[in-house]
Amino acid sequence: YHCVYETTIQCTSGVVFPTMLHVYSPFNNMALPDNTVAFMSTKVCIPATIPHDPMLLKGICIVAVPGDPASNSYESSIPNFPHPMVIGLGSVTSPTRTLADSMSKAFDVMSSDYVQD
Repeated sequence: YHCVYETTIQCTSGVVFPTMLHVYSPFNNMALPDNTVAFMSTKVCIPATIPHDPMLLKGICIVAVPGDPASNSYESSIPNFPHPMVIGLGSVTSPTRTLADSMSKAFDVMSSDYVQD
């Protein structure tokens, strides 16, 4: 059994991507309340048609921030974690280059696809 949540991935640049989150859940298990903040490890499938079609996240490990999401004090209990983290396995295929801000570095990585049926 799975619970399916409609959510978003919000980037620090202000871009917001529509996302569907699939979470394994035993039969009759309680779903997360609306507006719950959670830290997750997931597999991701990003369609070529993004942002028209949503990304698909398949939850591996999900830890909800405790508390009542409807409470005015809920957000004050959330740790400051402004940047999403992406972990991938692959090979670096280019030399490092400096980006426009003159501080950040970038390089290309080749990794295998995660195929979603």
